[in-house]
Amino acid sequence: MLRYYGLAERFPFLTTVGEILYYSTIIGTILLFSVLAARKLVTLGYSNKRAVTFSILVAVLSFPLGYYGSRAAGMFYQPIGDWSFQLLADNILHGHIHTFHASIILPLFAILVYCRILKFKISEVVDTVFLYVPLAHAMGRVSCLFIGCCWGKYVPLTLWGVNLSFYNPVPLYAIIINTGIFLVLRRVHGHIYRNARTREIYRGAVFASYFVLYGACRTVLEVFRIERKVFFGLTNAQIVMILFVLVGTIVFFFIYRRVVNEEHSPGCCYGKEDHDATELIRIFTFAGLLVVLLLFTVAAFHLTRVMFVWQWPFQPVKDLAEAYQRIWYYAPIMMLPVVALYWLKIFNVPFMKYFKRGRFSWSIVIVFLVSAFYTFELLFIRGLELRGIAFWPPVLILSAMNAFSEEITYRLSLYEVLQRAGFSETVSNIIQSLVYSLIHFMIAGALLGMYSFVYGFLLGVVRRRTGSIMPGVLCHFIIDLGAIGMPLLRY
Repeated sequence: MLRYYGLAERFPFLTTVGEILYYSTIIGTILLFSVLAARKLVTLGYSNKRAVTFSILVAVLSFPLGYYGSRAAGMFYQPIGDWSFQLLADNILHGHIHTFHASIILPLFAILVYCRILKFKISEVVDTVFLYVPLAHAMGRVSCLFIGCCWGKYVPLTLWGVNLSFYNPVPLYAIIINTGIFLVLRRVHGHIYRNARTREIYRGAVFASYFVLYGACRTVLEVFRIERKVFFGLTNAQIVMILFVLVGTIVFFFIYRRVVNEEHSPGCCYGKEDHDATELIRIFTFAGLLVVLLLFTVAAFHLTRVMFVWQWPFQPVKDLAEAYQRIWYYAPIMMLPVVALYWLKIFNVPFMKYFKRGRFSWSIVIVFLVSAFYTFELLFIRGLELRGIAFWPPVLILSAMNAFSEEITYRLSLYEVLQRAGFSETVSNIIQSLVYSLIHFMIAGALLGMYSFVYGFLLGVVRRRTGSIMPGVLCHFIIDLGAIGMPLLRY
């Protein structure tokens, strides 16, 4: 904020204030983190003396270890050919680049040593530590938001003739995301350590959940940040976050092996009386599908807008053959609803009822009129010169494909697993709308992104009030006739 709005240049003393706030927040976060972790360890059955000793060690050593570890990571922002022990030493002693996840590497190794000394179970302590990592991260990002580091690209935005352009406040998004991850992990931790059976089977799942959830979310955030591309169009953070997701997935694989050995199959968990295990499976079902959708969104953007190895299907065409070719460019996206439905199937989530006609609701009429007006405005009110009727079949096919694909993926699958994971109807609708709108933000910018978020929310309301996705498919098809038709039909 200070940097991007020029306040630090106009009032130099604010730079000092920002530095004080930055390091005070870090120190305060470490102290709070150590206290919360110690209290949680006591509730897990460890003695007060050992928990307090652990807390003191974390509080005293985490800052210097994290500070110099974060500096050391600055070497990885240089070309690989320049890497050397001398460059590593220079970064440790004089570097100015700091990254959060690099700052937890050395403290994490120290925590593993503490576990050996204090005779703690490593998996339980790691679960406890990573329960509070996103909370600590969110607190640290408050300073980033204030100082102005880590902000994103300039976003041009004009709404009703008013210039609302701004720099993307990525730290604010990080605060919201990390707070949300913490709330999810708190539920996971509570269900795991509430009884001895789930404690033995699912220990390590908090750690794994953090890695896959934050890894996917941070990969999305990198799209909106200003970072150097280092490998096939990926940033340093995206490469590391892909590794995060892989590590978390591997840990989940070993947890799944424990579940199978205990004859507690995820596929039949919903019918059992083990409440905590059932709730865990429901949370993991939601988290897994969310991660798949986020990574797929980034992959679609990366292949079409960064690497340009695949054409975005909804763009102007030169002739009729190219218009039909757009269908084949869209075809791989149809795998997404297939994966989403298969995800529901393997976790025994019923979904066929959502393909029925459903109940009547006035929300259908409202959303239908909004869809029809938007299409009419795009194709006719703007006075564009459009191609003839021969171009309409590919428009109709693509509109139907997109309507079914997105309604099945977001309003059916994601909305359903969110509901089953215990989220309220409003929160479930907001999350599915946000995930749905991400690709629109990435491809078309802030204005269309905001429109798509609102439209996705309205479609979620239709789904909830009718108990079916078919009215939403119809409305979505109507609006796609304009949104998809305009680039294909215009000269």
